[in-house]
Amino acid sequence: MTPKSAEQGGQGGTGNIITEGNLVRALLIVALPIILSNALQSILEIVDMYFIGQLGNTSIAGGSVSMSIIMVLMTVFIGLMTATAAFISRAYGSNNHDRIPVILAHSILMAAIVSVIIALIGIFWSEEILLILSKDAAVAAEGAKFLAPLLEGIFTIVVLMIIVTAFQASGDSKTPMYVMVAINIVNIILNPTLINGFFGLPAFGIAGSAYATILSRAFGIFVFAGIIYLLPAYRSRPVRLPEHFKFEPKLLLDVIFVAVPSAVQMGVRSVSFVLMMWIIAFYGEATIAAYGICIRFDMLGLIIVMGFGTAIAIMVGQNLGANRPDRAKQAVKYAVALSVGFICIVTAIYSIYASDLLYIFGLEDEALDVGISFMHVIPLSYCLIATAMTLGFAMNGAGATRPGMYSAIIGMLIVQCSVSYYLMSGGYPIYCIWYAVVLGVICMCTTNYLFFRHGGWLKKKLDLGGGN
Repeated sequence: MTPKSAEQGGQGGTGNIITEGNLVRALLIVALPIILSNALQSILEIVDMYFIGQLGNTSIAGGSVSMSIIMVLMTVFIGLMTATAAFISRAYGSNNHDRIPVILAHSILMAAIVSVIIALIGIFWSEEILLILSKDAAVAAEGAKFLAPLLEGIFTIVVLMIIVTAFQASGDSKTPMYVMVAINIVNIILNPTLINGFFGLPAFGIAGSAYATILSRAFGIFVFAGIIYLLPAYRSRPVRLPEHFKFEPKLLLDVIFVAVPSAVQMGVRSVSFVLMMWIIAFYGEATIAAYGICIRFDMLGLIIVMGFGTAIAIMVGQNLGANRPDRAKQAVKYAVALSVGFICIVTAIYSIYASDLLYIFGLEDEALDVGISFMHVIPLSYCLIATAMTLGFAMNGAGATRPGMYSAIIGMLIVQCSVSYYLMSGGYPIYCIWYAVVLGVICMCTTNYLFFRHGGWLKKKLDLGGGN
């Protein structure tokens, strides 16, 4: 098949449910496996925190601060995955399937280069970075035991995420879901085994959780390789590495141009998270521990939104590739409605059962009180978060990653962090910080909505390369 530009698009009659047929049905078919995969991932993170929590508040605080560093360093990879999804979904929607292996190979090449840099940071500067944020030598030393091995093995985590992204962008969200089930089983077994030293193995403590994460992701990569290259049903599918790799500088640059604003967006989010962690650290260790646990619940509560967001990014990319912009826009409206509807249920659960949920994961006394105040305020903004995230994912799926970057800068960095710092400096109680977060969400949602209404994202062009 002769490659076509993404703007030419494919023709009808392809049998692709994403570009043809009932929109809500297509959205649910793509989104539900992604939601389950995200749920498994979030549950896995909570299981990690549960086992770490058995080691005491210092380990909880060290793990929480370490995860904030991971979030910052992962921003480059998240930008790369956003670009990878945009290009692969365009290629699939326009029937340029032969470009998908090439795009995948260039994404993995970029991931390898950045992973080496991050691994060096993990080897030499883990404890020093943690000490800057936590201001507690014991917390920094404990956190470094978790952070260093994670950064050294980050390539396995990223490659797995890129493969999952490629499958999802080509419309197959079920296969990654099944692999995630297997990964979760392996990780749940390895976590207590390596932390506590079962079956004759040494007890690694908090580092055991990092080793479990790396090993389970490596297992997932091998499972995907077996599926792609050994199962007959997958041999004709486009998600695989090219038989003969040819470096294409222009394709790499085009991917980078889409990835950079997304990386900046995620970087702003992560830096904002780190700044918030730094601000909250002034309130003491109990508050840091509570914030770390609450953020895990925050992420768990938003998995449905992220699932619909990922699905709508795929649908937008494929429909724009097939020259169906009106269908792409209508799909976004359905996705927003479904996301908001589901998140209202989560809001009610968190508001009613906050103390019970937090107590299960080791929060007591002052830390429990702080956690309850978080869970009684932040979830009230979930409907706005759902709207902002879904619109942002939709524009990212088109390859228009700048609106999300501007939204994050305004809502999170300028509003949320600056107001939170002012409140902390003024000696205001911790619950006031939560209202600063809500104010930032309002600004972020408004910005994304204005960009979405403008409609420039529907005209975004992507050059898949490979000739015409």
